[in-house]
Amino acid sequence: MRAVKPLILLLLAVSGASAQVQDPRLTELQAWLTALRQHRGEHRETRGATADLTKIKHLIRDWAETRLAGMNTSFDEDRFNREIQEAMLGAGVVCPDGCATSALGYTAPARVRRDGDLVTLQTSVGIDCGYDDSAYLYEWNSGAWRRIFETEQNTYTQSGYLPQTLYGLQASSPGARGERLVLSLGSKPGCSSAYQPLHYRVWRIESRGTTPKLLLDASETAYMGDYPPAKGTLSLADIRLDFTKGGTGYGESHQAVRHFEVRGDVVRPVEPIAPTPRDFVEEWLDMPWSRSAQWSESASLEQWHTKMHRDDGMGDFPDPPLKCATGQDLWQIGIRLHGVEAATYYLVRWRQPDHFTMVDISNRPTCK
Repeated sequence: MRAVKPLILLLLAVSGASAQVQDPRLTELQAWLTALRQHRGEHRETRGATADLTKIKHLIRDWAETRLAGMNTSFDEDRFNREIQEAMLGAGVVCPDGCATSALGYTAPARVRRDGDLVTLQTSVGIDCGYDDSAYLYEWNSGAWRRIFETEQNTYTQSGYLPQTLYGLQASSPGARGERLVLSLGSKPGCSSAYQPLHYRVWRIESRGTTPKLLLDASETAYMGDYPPAKGTLSLADIRLDFTKGGTGYGESHQAVRHFEVRGDVVRPVEPIAPTPRDFVEEWLDMPWSRSAQWSESASLEQWHTKMHRDDGMGDFPDPPLKCATGQDLWQIGIRLHGVEAATYYLVRWRQPDHFTMVDISNRPTCK
């Protein structure tokens, strides 16, 4: 893209003479984006993205920050969003027709979310088949909004570039020293299957001005048909995610829970792993025995786990859950696998609200 920068200088000169774009940052942004459009179809290994996208991301971020600088903690969030979106539309930097196959050379409108003494700014820069989202976190300090965290994808190689559709950026309440945890949820953008890797990442911010420390970086295949496809909550000591798994090829999907305990820089998975007995069976079968054993009442269940274990996410066909008459906390879950007529019956102990253990597995119903 050696011709990009000379073209930008020409476009800046032309745009500067126009009354349509008054803000110099938006004028520069418009020029960079217009230059990118001349290179659609190139760099397919990174969906058209090059290092020029980082420049564009920062132009949008810096422009939005100039608007945020004049706001206090009680600013009208809806009005602010409307104003920055109208400004971007007026500058011609937002795709006018939806950009179904390629949004390269355009952006989606930036948006902010205010939560007490924090503000989140999310931006989107176009690539082939979607947008590359970035997010920035600001804290009210000394009478101004100051950036304390950012997440961007700025490695533009075939293996290293992982653009995301971000579904949320959350921060915990601060600790005694001002430390926070930050959680991001995202997936692969656009032109792809309804089942995609769901990325979840957690950072610790020790204090203002320090580099955030990545504590957790994981992904699992999840169903993207609902919005948002995942929900998360967090505190300094606890993280919980809820999302839909399975059903990628046939049968039904199920609900999964990822719950983590945070102690210092150590993030440890803890229960629950699912919200209902049927969901628990699915997760128990999906996990390696080293983890399933933690939720098993007998070591003899390893033989059944080896026989029935599956990690393909294909889905299956469950019977309605049956509460056993004997044993207040026992439930029977019958499940039929694809291509297998006979069901396998799982006896689950459910201690409210969300403690599950596998009691027994059989080829015939055992619940009475």
